[in-house]
This record gives sequence, C-alpha cells and structure tokens, in this order.
Amino acid sequence: MTRIKRAAKQAGGLLIAFAIMGVSACGGGGGPSKRELRKIATSAEVQTKREATEKDVRERVRAIETGVPWLKPLSVVTYDQCQDVRGNSHLFDPNPPKNSSMICRMSAYIFFSTDRNPKEVVTDIRRSGVTEWTESSVKKFLTYYGDDNGLQLSDRYVPSLTSHSEGGISESLHWDTGKEKVSANFPQDALWDRYTYRYSEKSVDRLRQENGIMYMWSLHANAYHTAS
Repeated sequence: MTRIKRAAKQAGGLLIAFAIMGVSACGGGGGPSKRELRKIATSAEVQTKREATEKDVRERVRAIETGVPWLKPLSVVTYDQCQDVRGNSHLFDPNPPKNSSMICRMSAYIFFSTDRNPKEVVTDIRRSGVTEWTESSVKKFLTYYGDDNGLQLSDRYVPSLTSHSEGGISESLHWDTGKEKVSANFPQDALWDRYTYRYSEKSVDRLRQENGIMYMWSLHANAYHTAS
C-alpha cells in the first residue's frame, strides 16, 4: 500500500510538472522569433514612430533646460530600446494581460550638479513651474529634509520626486545621498537599442568625480510600438 501511495504521488507530481511546462510553452514561446522582432524594430514603420517620440522627448528636455536657466546639464543621455517581453507572462493570472512579444520605449536622462543643497534645488525647480511633482512625493521629500508632515518614512527610503505623466512622458528627479548614488541602469538583454549623448559621453561616476553631487532628471516616454 505504501508503494502504491508513493507511486501515486510521483505520478501526480509529474502531471503537475508537465502541465506547468505546457502552460509555460504556450505563454512564452509563441509569436515571432527574435530575428523577426529585430527586423520589426528596424522597420520603416517603427522608425517613423521612433522619430516622433524622439522629437517629443528632445522638446521636453529643452523645455526643462529653458525653464530652469541655472540648470546646466553635464550630459544628456537618450536611451532607445526594443525588448522581448514574452518572459514576463503571468503563469497563473486568471485575467492575464494581452500578450505582447516586443515593446519599444525611449527614455532620457539629464545629469547635472550644483553647489545648492537638495531642498534649495527642489524649491527653485518647483517655483519655475517647469513640471508638476506629485503631492505625495513632495511631502515625503520635505519630511526627509526635516519638515513635520506627520509622515513616517522607512529607514530604507531614498528621497526623490515623481511627476504625473504629461503628454505621454513621466518624469522623476533623483540625487546622490548617503544611502544611494544616482546611476542610469540600462537593460542588458534588449533586442535592439541605441544610445545618443549631448554635452558629454562620460560615465556618471566620472562626472561625479569631476563635479561633485550628481542629480539625475529622468524622462520616460510611453511605449511607441508594441508587437504581438
């Protein structure tokens, strides 16, 4: 009887394993090949969308530079990527999102430095009206730098500001603290990507060594192309 129970358990385990493998294959292995997706990423249709998105991102960067005259970028990095997202399928989600094979996005990062302290920097940027930071991120920022807003922050909290999406572009502002240094981490597994630089191609660490505390104003545009 014991051997029968053991065999039944083993058989049940194998059935579950095969079921998971089957669902995984259906969820992540279908659709175009990586070679086909790369071809789509460099197609004329996607390039047209890419150029329109790049125009919007560049205009937004210029608006920030113009709106905050003292903000002198040390480097502006634009990162454009198309990534295979089939590995992100939700295996047991009862209402899974519509499957996509590839998503193309564009981001820009403005790196700058200043002798002002973060509270002065943020106050001046808010006064300029160049962007609208969310109320919750402003409250957390002020609490971190000493204002009593009745908020309790985690010891792991790192100060930053985020914005509402304006014209399809969401923004955030980070800066060096004792807990964390700013950095631009780009995916290593993109199907297709491209970097463009303005002002300097130096690394963030090198800019920090030469200029001191670094600030990073990030802009993330909505996906400009999705392949099924």
